[in-house]
Amino acid sequence: MKDEFFGSDDQRALLRRGRGLAALLGQDRRYSYYGRTVGFPGPEDGDVDQLAALSIVQGFAACGAVPSTDVETIKASLVARGLVPALWDKWEGSRPAIAAARRVVETLSLPEDVTMLSLEPSTPEGLVASLADMALGCGVLPPCGEVLRGLLRPAVCLVAVDRSSKVVSCAASSAYAHEDHPRFGGQAWWGMLATDPARRGQRLSLVLGAHALLQMESRFGFGDFMTGVEPGNRPSEAICARMGLSKGQFAIIGCADPRALASGRMTK
Repeated sequence: MKDEFFGSDDQRALLRRGRGLAALLGQDRRYSYYGRTVGFPGPEDGDVDQLAALSIVQGFAACGAVPSTDVETIKASLVARGLVPALWDKWEGSRPAIAAARRVVETLSLPEDVTMLSLEPSTPEGLVASLADMALGCGVLPPCGEVLRGLLRPAVCLVAVDRSSKVVSCAASSAYAHEDHPRFGGQAWWGMLATDPARRGQRLSLVLGAHALLQMESRFGFGDFMTGVEPGNRPSEAICARMGLSKGQFAIIGCADPRALASGRMTK
């Protein structure tokens, strides 16, 4: 199987650098990685200077649990260093999320013309490429193939495939912080919800997302989940609320080096 990195030239290069840095730092519990770039689980793991350094090395980096009261100060510090900040609200859920996912699975099913598949080490490259094309068309950058296939970290990636073998929706979840991290070792990233515009309104990503969350719990023992939602993204907020996640007092702050990532954004 060849290396699988997706997106534009800038995005593929960013994912490659993130994967390389993860190979160097993956055993250090101060760092997080779920298939895109290496970051910090929380501000106690690295300061603004270190976050900026990770961004310059990779092209993008993020800190996953910044108190809302510190957001503007950190953003200003990043701008002063010539970096482009990005902000997402952090949505989290534990037992309520698991209960909500079970309700979704019990009450909703996929349409008869689509089939749910899990990405595995043996999944054909063509299917993974179809997933990437669909997700990127929705503005969502898939993590590297090693994570999607479960080869690198505890992870689940589910797709809905139509009768022509085209991927029309996806969802994923992965370990996020190091398992020994004192705050976030038991918390998994959940997301990558995307659906082909022609199939929207059928709740495909909601069903896939519920199954992905439950599989992370049953297969790997994760009982706590997190995701980032851009402020004001009402559809994503509605899905998170339906899945039992809630917005707290923390934000995810990312920063891009515009010399490596001209758009200033890693993903939607």
